[in-house]
Amino acid sequence: MAAKTGRLASKPGLWKIFLLAAIFLALVAFILGWIGFGVPQWQWLQRSNTSSVTEYYGLWAYCQDQTTGTVCRHWSDAADQLFNGSRPSFISTSEGLITTGMIMLSLGLVAGLFSLILPLLCYLAGILMFLAFLFIVIGVPIFGTKSNDLSSSRGDVSYGKRYGFGLMIATIVLSFISMLLFLIAGFLYQRFGFGNIASRSKIRVGQQQLGGYNVINRPPYGYPQQPYGYPQPPYGNARPPYGMYPMPTAPYPYSVVGAPQPSLLSQYIAQRLPRSYSGPVIRRTAVAALPQPSVIGVVGAPSYVTPAYYKVAPAVQSAGAPIVNLTGRTIVGPVVRSA
Repeated sequence: MAAKTGRLASKPGLWKIFLLAAIFLALVAFILGWIGFGVPQWQWLQRSNTSSVTEYYGLWAYCQDQTTGTVCRHWSDAADQLFNGSRPSFISTSEGLITTGMIMLSLGLVAGLFSLILPLLCYLAGILMFLAFLFIVIGVPIFGTKSNDLSSSRGDVSYGKRYGFGLMIATIVLSFISMLLFLIAGFLYQRFGFGNIASRSKIRVGQQQLGGYNVINRPPYGYPQQPYGYPQPPYGNARPPYGMYPMPTAPYPYSVVGAPQPSLLSQYIAQRLPRSYSGPVIRRTAVAALPQPSVIGVVGAPSYVTPAYYKVAPAVQSAGAPIVNLTGRTIVGPVVRSA
């Protein structure tokens, strides 16, 4: 489980793929659904073998293919001519459910498009697509079952479904898949993603990655601070319990796990800092009878710069020069053994 989470965390732009796929499927479902919603090619029937007239109807109209052409009437007119002034009840029920479902599908597509900018709207798009799926998946089977029952009760010779009904079946499937993809995209964005669809998903070389939210990279309150590179004491200033030993630590300047890390900018400045900006250097001065200049002027000077008042006395004579005695007294020195 941890390995899978690590792989997902290494791909912060994976949610974009799911979001784009969800929007594409929602768009296809939107187009197919509205086409199927408006056409009358849902149920066809033929009343007798001797009749050459083929009849078909959908949610809004009733049509007949006659020898002279096709004649279509809205249900308000067709009901008066064919169904004694009232259309079948299943037509009204299916119409209300499928109309509500198509409105939800349209709103879900709009929410999906806005989620390109505000990715957390993926959840709203997923909920709307679920409602669209729910209403359509109830309304379409009602129409399919009741229309066959009507043709069977009237004694129609042949009957069946046409492409308008098939488009609504495709809309049901696409809306369900789109709902799942929207919810997955929202989950991946909330856990591992950032930005929006226009944000870069890959971190360039030299760019520092951000840590997790609500994580403070510092010791707890009251814990003693240590210089960079040195570990925190395991138990403060107290000794560890009997039988436990502190873990070996890495030498400076290698970092220690859990120690606060400086930023990349501060590390770069520390590496590029010239020696002239190092800490103050105080030199010891020899005590002499003559007055010496103040050491205050030396504080903060570079360690490799010799102060002006330091003078090296010239050598009086070399070590191998002959000794010249002008005092007339005997010179007593150590015995020198000659070869």
